[in-house]
Amino acid sequence: MYIGENVKLTNPYGEILSGVLTEVLSDSYDDVRLENGKVEYWSKKKKQYVPIKEKHKNSIFFEVQTDMGFEYILKEDIVKL
Repeated sequence: MYIGENVKLTNPYGEILSGVLTEVLSDSYDDVRLENGKVEYWSKKKKQYVPIKEKHKNSIFFEVQTDMGFEYILKEDIVKL
């Protein structure tokens, strides 16, 4: 999975939509990125990007641009990569 990739997703109404993955965001971390299909955050302590912690996986969400606008979804909402 990477930024700019076409994805299919299920929105909160159960509809399947197509869109383009535009950004990865987090409620727990300030600076996150998608690298080789894995979400990483900037560690101030280590001064490098490191994989997100298991306990914070539910705070990660993705911005997908569809024909209807932007959808903010969890990884589980992505149907097809």
